[in-house]
Amino acid sequence: MSKDIARLAFARAWSVYLLTHTGIDSNDERRSTLERFIRKRWEQGTRDAELLVVEGLGHLKKLDESGASSLE
Repeated sequence: MSKDIARLAFARAWSVYLLTHTGIDSNDERRSTLERFIRKRWEQGTRDAELLVVEGLGHLKKLDESGASSLE
């Protein structure tokens, strides 16, 4: 399996996030946080793109709830 799965999952999760959160800049720092999170989950063995999307969106929700810019 290639890292294309992680890239695809990242792109999907970020586009969903932008669609559901108006006023967020497409280059917001949460973007890089999401990319790191999904890459890390992929490296840990998660290979299902849809699961990566869901986990990524959950990660962003935690960021929003905590008011933090990044959670590792």
